[in-house]
Amino acid sequence: MASILLGALALKPFTPSRRQFVTGAGAALGAESGWLSAVGAAAAAGVTLDDLGLPPSTTSDIAAGRIVAVQNWMPEAELSVLRADARAAFAAGHYKADALATYGQKNKAGSAGGFDAGSDRMVMPSFYPSKGTDGPWVDASIGNAAARRAFKSRMASVKAALGTALERPSLAADGAQTHEMSYTRYGPGAFLARHTDEHHGMLKIGAKPRPTRRSVSWLVYLNEDWDARSDGGCLRVHERAAPAAAAVGARGPDLQIGWLKATSTRGEEPVFLDARAAPGGADDPTCVLYTTADGARRNLSAKPFAAKPALYISGGDFAARRLLVDDAADAARFHRVDAPKSPLWNGGGYGPAGEDGGERIRDIPPEGGTLVLFDSVSLPHEVMPTVGRERFALSGWFHEAVLS
Repeated sequence: MASILLGALALKPFTPSRRQFVTGAGAALGAESGWLSAVGAAAAAGVTLDDLGLPPSTTSDIAAGRIVAVQNWMPEAELSVLRADARAAFAAGHYKADALATYGQKNKAGSAGGFDAGSDRMVMPSFYPSKGTDGPWVDASIGNAAARRAFKSRMASVKAALGTALERPSLAADGAQTHEMSYTRYGPGAFLARHTDEHHGMLKIGAKPRPTRRSVSWLVYLNEDWDARSDGGCLRVHERAAPAAAAVGARGPDLQIGWLKATSTRGEEPVFLDARAAPGGADDPTCVLYTTADGARRNLSAKPFAAKPALYISGGDFAARRLLVDDAADAARFHRVDAPKSPLWNGGGYGPAGEDGGERIRDIPPEGGTLVLFDSVSLPHEVMPTVGRERFALSGWFHEAVLS
């Protein structure tokens, strides 16, 4: 198993000041309106990452596709209240099956199996973006709603501060359907397969265009006395072994879909998809791959290609290198960030160096009070199975506008 590492130095619990977050902002409003109000108030107050107890490397780590993990970020007094609230809410039946539930730990034993509320992944959401309705997390009649509102204000401050630090201004000025926050519970044995949290719109089969996208993923663990050696449940991330030669995630409207693997003379180059390289519809040749590692755009596709079928049948590196990248030297280095499985997918298992030999595995223990932040587009991750106990966290995504 990979070594247990943290992406940032452990910090002592901090005492909130008046600038660190706006308590109770939007408390009387619905979940979505309250969230936007809290983010706006924090942005207006000028809250900084330093105010919030986040290390100076936070910005550079996220921009490089690295994980930020800060131990003891949540003060124990606040942590214990939220931990008790999360457990009581689950016992009272306020969680629901999550789209990422593993659906059937029993199947490991060869039986038919199915969803098991005690053993699978379940969530208690604050807002349902697909429905535009509030979730139980903001219901004032459930548990300790005041503690949850205070936590929401804390995370709104983090979102606003990251908007400035990462130069992603719409993090603090986003629109509707952007609020994703929940309690998350993994039952004994539950896990989550490798994935990334956001993808280019051209890779979302049948999805309707949305005005915002996931920009930064975050977690705050609530567990008590967690020992990853015996309890499992680590967040496993698949970073690039070599430093990124340019900022990851997105360049304006163009989201990252791959990498050019580092060599002895070239750095690790993020590869972006421009879906507007030529006029036309989704089935017309409008897409081009490019990098910016040398400070200027360099196209990897000599001519625009059609999103369909090229992007859908080139799920793995084998086909993508032949269909999407023209120069043989570039093609040999190309790797999809997190290849969707397709009939032409070129693999299954992977070792410590990942799918293309250019990754490094890092395991983050879900210890109570630890804050985790990372770019939603560029960092593949998974949750390792828990062993004999349940695992609680607060989790969510900060959205930014989809640029045109």
